[in-house]
Amino acid sequence: MKNLSHFLWSIFVVVLLFLLDVNTFAVELAEATNIKDNVGGIYKVGALEEGGKFYHDRQYTITRIPKEFLGLTHILVSADCPGGQKWKLTFEIDRSAFVYMAWDSRHKRPEERGQNPKGWVKKGFTDTDKVLFLDKPHAPTEYWIYKSIKPYLKGQVEIPGIDEVVGDPVLMWTLFLEAGKLAVDAEEKLTTTWSKIKENH
Repeated sequence: MKNLSHFLWSIFVVVLLFLLDVNTFAVELAEATNIKDNVGGIYKVGALEEGGKFYHDRQYTITRIPKEFLGLTHILVSADCPGGQKWKLTFEIDRSAFVYMAWDSRHKRPEERGQNPKGWVKKGFTDTDKVLFLDKPHAPTEYWIYKSIKPYLKGQVEIPGIDEVVGDPVLMWTLFLEAGKLAVDAEEKLTTTWSKIKENH
């Protein structure tokens, strides 16, 4: 009887995997488009790669990237990326996604800077306790990695105003995206799959 139970469970798992969309197990990348701020800044999209460009307009490299982030969608900002209380960045994503921000450790942490609206960093993001580096030909410089607490829904993402670094009118940061689904998505997927199983029995 025990062997029969194991056999039936194995059959159930095989059927479940067959009925699920293969995309469930594929690595999905979030696509970012229509990236713009309200002061005419320039932004480009690439892949987060070890030794790749940190800023799109400098030869500085990005290194010591935690392996779980390699290959994610990278929004490359300018080394002269502006900021300030009135600055705002928006872009479109083709699926729900977590937003990561990496900030220069030589300056104030983002949650300690002036923000508009006040406190948006702490309300929407958390410090991952992980870092990556701005590197050659620049001296190796640690950047703190922050992650959005919840995935942003498909559509427009807005990054609100935040103070520039002291002594220089720039933000000193970069962004990348990780496709992520809300709990309701998983629940709907499971419900659909279970319905298919019952239809076939």
